[in-house]
Amino acid sequence: MLLISLIGEQPIPNLLPIRALRPEENLFLCTSKTQARAAFLRRLIDSPAADLLVDPYAFDATLRKLQERLAERQDVLFNLTGGTKMMALAAYALAAQRRLPFIYLESEKHANLLYRYTFLDGLPYLQEKTTLPALINTAEYLSAHLPGFELHDFPRDEHGRLNDGGLFEQAVYQSLKGRGLDVLSSIRPLGVGHQIEIDLAFRLENQVGIAEVKLGGSEGGKRGLDQLKMAGEPTYLGAYTAQFLIVAAPRLLGRASTLAAQRNITVIPLPEYAAGQPLPRPAAERLYETIRQKLTGAPQADAR
Repeated sequence: MLLISLIGEQPIPNLLPIRALRPEENLFLCTSKTQARAAFLRRLIDSPAADLLVDPYAFDATLRKLQERLAERQDVLFNLTGGTKMMALAAYALAAQRRLPFIYLESEKHANLLYRYTFLDGLPYLQEKTTLPALINTAEYLSAHLPGFELHDFPRDEHGRLNDGGLFEQAVYQSLKGRGLDVLSSIRPLGVGHQIEIDLAFRLENQVGIAEVKLGGSEGGKRGLDQLKMAGEPTYLGAYTAQFLIVAAPRLLGRASTLAAQRNITVIPLPEYAAGQPLPRPAAERLYETIRQKLTGAPQADAR
């Protein structure tokens, strides 16, 4: 099977179907702006992948290129999830002309639902709907969006000891790791110097969040929000990346709390934290539950 993927700013709707369906070949329909995304994806798949460069808004030219490229192929499946609307319309037009199947990935409601359509009497017919299992890890999610990244230690002082902020980050990391999350810490994306640093990234199923971990204070909270804003841009880590600000002293956040709400950033207060100590169990469970609900949309677990 040859899977046609429309490459836009969001790579995960392309990567998950490839992982789930394991096509023998891939064709990435991309533009001059999304060729880098296609290159990132190519690093994460096992099957060969070629690029077909198109104008993002030229319906006729895109359809013509697809017709020429696929003239001799019958075992073709289209993923219509990504790309621009004109790219999707061109791909759909060819699928309809030749009665070729297509898929669409729904990611808006936390679960990843893959819809597969075939044509019946000239009209698209939903053949099946599948909930995708976990298909990626946190590192692969980052690699789908970034040219590369490095992992560093928690912040330390001039004597090489974990400073107060580093101790808090370590306590949060260990708490999440101990509850089964796939967690990475102290992430520095390549190609941006020290402009972007991500304290934590974690995954549940196929959903990923990033967090800034701060002891508190209005300045610390504002810096954390600024880091999340840069890292969480749709053109950087993608529209589906949840963002969290984890703080030990929420009463000191001040205006940062309002900014967080305006930016759809979830603030998780952990006032029970004691310097240099693991998170107390109630705080650790509240931390995990807040993240779980945000990433999966699941209701709060029964505490009994």
